[in-house]
Amino acid sequence: MQYSCRYLEISTPNSLLQFNKIPPAAAFLTLSYMVCTIVLFVLRRFEYSKLVSSGSDVAFDSVYSPIMQMVPSEILNHPYSIVLSNLVDVNVWKISINTINLVVGGSFIERDWNSSAEILKFTLLIGSVTNVIVVAVTLLSSLLIPGVKIDVPLDGNYTVLIGFPIVYKQLFPETTIIRLKNLGFLSKNFRFKLLPIFIMSTLTVGQLVFFHHFAQLLSIWITFFSCWIYLRFFQVLTSTQNSDYMVGDASDTFQLIYLFPDITKPLLRPIFDWIYNICSNKLRIIRPFESGDIDKSNSVAEQRGAKKIVNPVEERRKQLALQMLQERMV
Repeated sequence: MQYSCRYLEISTPNSLLQFNKIPPAAAFLTLSYMVCTIVLFVLRRFEYSKLVSSGSDVAFDSVYSPIMQMVPSEILNHPYSIVLSNLVDVNVWKISINTINLVVGGSFIERDWNSSAEILKFTLLIGSVTNVIVVAVTLLSSLLIPGVKIDVPLDGNYTVLIGFPIVYKQLFPETTIIRLKNLGFLSKNFRFKLLPIFIMSTLTVGQLVFFHHFAQLLSIWITFFSCWIYLRFFQVLTSTQNSDYMVGDASDTFQLIYLFPDITKPLLRPIFDWIYNICSNKLRIIRPFESGDIDKSNSVAEQRGAKKIVNPVEERRKQLALQMLQERMV
């Protein structure tokens, strides 16, 4: 799909919009999300009516259901909310975005991964593991930092809003979504690779400026790192052409540093490199990538349109090796 006018051009890959027949997992997630969100609304409305009839002066927005919403202080009484919170929302804007995301993006991702089980795992299992981490960090933070609220619900459904854009960045690295033109220095191309950091910046500013919800801010960033870590190091995808499979995405363009703006890279690169060395070499939480893994992933990334990243040090070594080989031949 493409729309163009004098100052604006919007492009969407045709493959992203082929959702005439929604795949089974995407259909299941969308239906479950809509049903659970409606059930949550009914439960909240019922509780609100009870409170109002008893004379309580309470706003509807402050009413929650610990059965389906993730409330840190109630988590031991309702542990299943860890899973159910992946499938509910209370904000109209987020319900709209996530529904479109599940129907359009979920359908494309499921077809590209060629696995219904994988998208269910990414959305529900990784989402639930992330929610456990969020609750644990929130409860610990409440002991150390005054003002951290543990008696209000946390949004446990950021995997679709944050995790799917990371997948889009992985699958459409250089594809332009919006192009501003004929606007002088404001003329820019907004590509899929910028989508994750744009969403993270928007959500972060919203929490810092308007909502002041520290635990929710933790949830946002923990979800971001959890989704990337799974896709980078642990996801197993089998090729549709043969029985070959890949574990994670070792491509240079999918390094964590390339999900952040260029201006922050000099500061973040040594920090990320240090954490990677600790986790891979000392703690052995993750498996270090071998050269074969990197080459295979780079080949897949280039087929998706990713630009090849040239490492100056590595390129210099290759040039010296080639020079030495030529000298020996002479």
